[in-house]
Amino acid sequence: MTYNDDWLAAIISPLLSEGALEPLRAEGDMKGSLWERVIDMRLLPEAEILAALSARCRLPVADLSAATQAALDAVPESLARRHLLIPLQVSDALLEVATSNPFDIGAEQSLAFATGREVRVSLASPPRIRAKLDELYGKERRGSVAELLVGMENVDLTAIEEDVEDLDVAAVEVEASSRPIIKLVDVLLHDGITSRASDIHIESAEAAVLVRYRIDGVLRQAMTIPRKAGIPLISRIKIMSGLDIADRLRPQDGRARVSVGEAPIDLRISTLPAQHGEKVVIRILNTQQTMLSLDSLGLYEDDRDVIKQLLTNKEGVILCTGPTGSGKTTTLYACIKQIQAEGINIVTVEDPVEYRLGKNIVQVQTNEKAGLTFSTALRSILRQDPDIVLVGEIRDLETMQIAIQASLTGHLVLSTLHTNDAPSTVTRLVDMGLEAFKLGASLRGVVAQRLMRRLCPVCRTPMAHADLPARIQPFIPKKATLWKPVGCGQCTQTGYRGRFSIVEILVMSVELERLVGANAMANELAEAAQSEGMRTLFDCAIRHAIEGDTSVDEVLRVTDIPLEGQARTRGLALPQNRPRPKGKGRSAVREPVEPVVELAESTDQLLEDIELVDEGHVETNAPGEGTKATVLLVEDEDQLRRVMRDLLEAEGYLIFEARDGSEAFEQMDRHNPDIVLLDLNLPNVDGFTVLTQLRSRTQTADLPILVVSARGDEDNEVRSLRLGATDFISKPFRPRALAARIEIALQRRRP
Repeated sequence: MTYNDDWLAAIISPLLSEGALEPLRAEGDMKGSLWERVIDMRLLPEAEILAALSARCRLPVADLSAATQAALDAVPESLARRHLLIPLQVSDALLEVATSNPFDIGAEQSLAFATGREVRVSLASPPRIRAKLDELYGKERRGSVAELLVGMENVDLTAIEEDVEDLDVAAVEVEASSRPIIKLVDVLLHDGITSRASDIHIESAEAAVLVRYRIDGVLRQAMTIPRKAGIPLISRIKIMSGLDIADRLRPQDGRARVSVGEAPIDLRISTLPAQHGEKVVIRILNTQQTMLSLDSLGLYEDDRDVIKQLLTNKEGVILCTGPTGSGKTTTLYACIKQIQAEGINIVTVEDPVEYRLGKNIVQVQTNEKAGLTFSTALRSILRQDPDIVLVGEIRDLETMQIAIQASLTGHLVLSTLHTNDAPSTVTRLVDMGLEAFKLGASLRGVVAQRLMRRLCPVCRTPMAHADLPARIQPFIPKKATLWKPVGCGQCTQTGYRGRFSIVEILVMSVELERLVGANAMANELAEAAQSEGMRTLFDCAIRHAIEGDTSVDEVLRVTDIPLEGQARTRGLALPQNRPRPKGKGRSAVREPVEPVVELAESTDQLLEDIELVDEGHVETNAPGEGTKATVLLVEDEDQLRRVMRDLLEAEGYLIFEARDGSEAFEQMDRHNPDIVLLDLNLPNVDGFTVLTQLRSRTQTADLPILVVSARGDEDNEVRSLRLGATDFISKPFRPRALAARIEIALQRRRP
């Protein structure tokens, strides 16, 4: 047997040891590629094969990124795929293409006949040409489902029937039970599962239906399906998951089980009505690949030991925090598996139940329509004499209060929460309305978590320190060996294969419990925890990069770089054209800034909703006088916030900014400002709510809060003052008058 590109053997044989190609040629396939087989077996890197072929044929190596739309329009997709080539450039007389077979004279003749141009050839590898073809022509694919399935292999996938109520599927049998649709769904699921996808996204666009796989946390387009097949495709998936196929106007959630070979796979299906039709997301819960153990999460040994020590507590609350998709549930399942034993009663309440954990563990699925919420289920669970309770997510104050009460009465409670890091979890719970002294007494630890992609060990290559971004260079030792992704057949040309967890573990101590009970801010908790040995998410990520597990680009994608002077604001670095504070907190000293002259004339052209009435020069501090105070500026309009920031910076104030109410609370905890300028019209959480919350907290009860709002009517002014506002300023305002009111409010607060 030989390969379709067996001519390559004569070119690469001198680069290999004697007899290395014989086993491959013995197992050859007339439809297979020797080139790809050599790469997959790691006999030669792709670059060396290209270099040898280029020298032999005296042809250049192609730059696939140079492909133009005009060249794509000139060459039909069917012709490009049949001869495995990429159209790059086209002119009136010439057509430049990239190919992996420079000896294919038939391809040149076909191209010359189809385009009427002379063909010039450059070289590229088959895997990269196939990937580029999918990228360039993917959006243009059309045709019937039967045409789409031509050449696809039969797959061994069967649905596993579960004990559910019988559904009337008569209305959808005609459109969703045809063999092409059933086969298409089977192929789609089989391909997603074997590709290690965690989710399959099916999105109805204007002209087609797009299918994308989320592999290692990143979405990749897999195929494009004709739009006319979209409704029966989605209907087939709904039938499998027991959803109402006639209801396309409301979101629905369902479950299904399939088997690939003999391995059962759980599927969680979610539908969402959209502009061009329903969007479907299929979560693949593969218990065969997802090993539910702490040792399989990729944690460092010292981090695993800390988590195992936390799990030895007989009562208290342990929280796992992070954004959606950061692996919180998997970590909690691994914790449950760690402490699972015959004599322990473990009960979980989840929405939804993602994995079946096996015997001795009772899992409860919430059902809000039937009144079974997290809080009601948790109350009933406590009557079942549990030893350990897992609450899938804490969404409201009532659920948190019940969990805290359960922990204070001798139960170990595990749950998840959406926060950015471990220290801010405490302030988030206090802001929800939980008493700080109860939280300090019940909380045992917080595990903040993210997932990072692991570099492909086959194709990774060293990275020069000179290529590092300047902002991360201070954190990398000069002698450290760093790596960057390249891409190969083993990692589907991404440079990454698999993921691992990075964690930030806050373990409660006597000092931290005292700070929590005293309503300490998040930055104070962070400093105390780090002094006791807590490693931040950024520290953990950098450690993995130095050890070669991941790349610096992945560190920057997943984590935030800590900024000088505690000036970290939700992942946004300080602009380089603004003075950077020195030191910490209120003692920060600013470098001199240039005076701002005739501010009103420039800002009148920028904004319509603000009018700076005072003309002329705005007085500024003389260089070297330092910063007067720190100001938190809460304003959702970017241009207006920029004008107010420039005005106050010219007066010598250190400014921190927030765009909405929730961000205002985070900035309060991080920076502890001396005064707040608060707008009333804010997204998500309005100014009245922010004002009420700040006045209800002990540490901000007497903080000067100046309401600056365009809603300058008497009712809003009276309401603001009754809620505790120090002053009320209507827009448009006068710059000097605003500066004077800020100074007066600060003087009244000073002893």
